[in-house]
Amino acid sequence: MRLDFNVLWVEDQQNNVESQRDRINLLISRHGFRLNVEFASSVEEAKGYLSNDIFGDHIDLILMDYDLGAGGKGDTGLEEVRKIFPYKDIIFYSAQAPDLAKMVAEKQVEGVFCSRRNDLPDTVEGVFEALVKKVLDIDHSRGIVMGATSDIDHIINECLILSFNNSDGSAQDKAFKEIEKLIKKKTKKFGKSIEAVRALKGIEELQQHHHIYTSADRLDLLRNILKYINYDADTISEIANYLYSVIPSRNDLAHVKVVIDGFSRKLYGRDDKELTSEDMKRLRHDLLKHQDLFETLRHQLLESSQKPDSP
Repeated sequence: MRLDFNVLWVEDQQNNVESQRDRINLLISRHGFRLNVEFASSVEEAKGYLSNDIFGDHIDLILMDYDLGAGGKGDTGLEEVRKIFPYKDIIFYSAQAPDLAKMVAEKQVEGVFCSRRNDLPDTVEGVFEALVKKVLDIDHSRGIVMGATSDIDHIINECLILSFNNSDGSAQDKAFKEIEKLIKKKTKKFGKSIEAVRALKGIEELQQHHHIYTSADRLDLLRNILKYINYDADTISEIANYLYSVIPSRNDLAHVKVVIDGFSRKLYGRDDKELTSEDMKRLRHDLLKHQDLFETLRHQLLESSQKPDSP
């Protein structure tokens, strides 16, 4: 399970469902997940998306309008979806509210929920909760958190390389001095590692030394480089928040104590305080916020690196 909840929305008039989409986005985000929507305006276009193995495998829910205008009828679309994905959940809806349940029964398509268009947000939330209820519990949330932070680590590394390459010689010298200063602290434990780091020709080579220069170390170096190039102070502050608040919470999950009582599994942190689903929801919200932060940073640094040098 990811922090993303992916929806294929088959609707030929997207402007008619903007308010429903906004409401669904709000409901999904309250649970600490990000809504991603791909629209298809016809049955044939939807089939094209679903026939793509990589795309289709990552779809969590399909919304199918009944009247698709020139794009066909939704009840036909239900049959086509079922040929490709026998067990994918579908919400079949209409603004005109014909007898959708009767159509579904006649087509003999299983796993379809029916809804009026105005009621879509509530129907989607109900299906969403049923789909993710298991992974929302505290135990399964550990895997979601670990996967999300791994994705963020990858973005951070790209940002580090871009920020270094975008900086001047003075900032780069300071960056390497930061690396050397930290490695010196670890010299007793890692022997000749300092010599390997001194031989670096590019910042991307740090990944080859992840056992001595950790992801947290690279994040701290990114923060320092951004300071050297006078980057936005609020962004630097949020990076510090991720480093000193979110990462420790993530790391604590690797050391929880599990207490089993029948079907119940309770998790306790290092301080013997029970971790709750609300704790995990807050952590998912923090991860989503910082993932957006690092993605924006990567985009801005990439744009900066592609600008021609000033005369």
